[in-house]
Amino acid sequence: MNKLIAIVILSCAVAIALPQLMLKQATQQATAPSMKNTNATPSTSEVAFASSSSSEVRLKPDVRGHYIADFKMNGRVVTALVDTGASTVAINKSTARRLGLNITANDFIYEANTANGKTKMAIAKIREIQIGRVIVRDVEAAVLEDKALDGTLLGMSFLKRLDGFTVTDGDLILKQ
Repeated sequence: MNKLIAIVILSCAVAIALPQLMLKQATQQATAPSMKNTNATPSTSEVAFASSSSSEVRLKPDVRGHYIADFKMNGRVVTALVDTGASTVAINKSTARRLGLNITANDFIYEANTANGKTKMAIAKIREIQIGRVIVRDVEAAVLEDKALDGTLLGMSFLKRLDGFTVTDGDLILKQ
């Protein structure tokens, strides 16, 4: 059992660290040299909602090719980077609080290695994540300290619950 927990924690750490490093690098590349120390947030991608009977959302990439969009999490709007390389949705402590998740200091029992160094991590469930008519309930999320994660990553704990997701003509299509 301890080996399984260690493997899960290691997988989460890798899944959280790599995308965070990529997001940090992409943000730095997109930021003008005079603004290197600001917390510039990349703009969200264009979102188109399909009109068919199935729930489908089409995300257009931003200027760097990332799929960043506004999602509703527990009824609150959260900008997230869609990341197929992350095993779970990853949020920081402030976002968890804003979503109404009751995370205490005692919940941070796991350790994760991120692009910003080692940090404590808690596991939580987001009651509902929605974009357009695509809705997924009871989604597992990794909660990290604010200094370890300054954005939100929408990983496989959300994506694998869809009927499918594909990239067509450069757009990411989420189907339910």
